Amino acid sequence: MRFSAVQQYVASGSLRGIVSGVLVCAALMASTLRGAQLGAPHLAVLDGKLLTTSGDCPVVQIHGKDQPLTAGTTYLYHTLQDKRLASRDVRLEGTMASDGSFQVERLFTVKDGKLYRVRYFCKVCNIVALEPGNCVCCQQPTELQEIPVTEATR
Repeated sequence: MRFSAVQQYVASGSLRGIVSGVLVCAALMASTLRGAQLGAPHLAVLDGKLLTTSGDCPVVQIHGKDQPLTAGTTYLYHTLQDKRLASRDVRLEGTMASDGSFQVERLFTVKDGKLYRVRYFCKVCNIVALEPGNCVCCQQPTELQEIPVTEATR
C-alpha cells in the first residue's frame, strides 16, 4: 500500500502537532487581548481652562481650582505649554498620577460645545506637526489648527 506525501505527513503526527500549536497560540493571543482590554485604565475627563504658570508648568483651571498637568509624551506636553492655547476651554482625557498631577493622554479644544483636535501645520511645505515650533523642512513657524472631531476621528 502506497501513501501519498500528505498521508505520510498526517500519519507521522507532524500535522497534528502543527495544528495543535496553532490552536494553542490562538487561545493565548485571545486571552492576552481580553486581558489587555480589561486591564486598560479608564480615562478620566477634565473640562476647564488651560493655563500656563510662570514656571511653564501647564495647569487646567476647573471651577477656580488649578490642577497641575503632565503628559505621557513630550509633544503633548509641549502642546499644553503653547501660549496660543492659554485661557482656552479644553477637554482633557487622562489619569491621575500618584503625585497629584493629571497625566493627559488626549487634548481637545472646545468651542460652542464642540470638540476640536489640535495640530500644527506648515502651509509652505504642506507638513503636519504634532507640536508647536518651526517646520522641520523650511524652519518657518507652524500654524495652530483646530480640526473638528467626529466619532470616526476620535
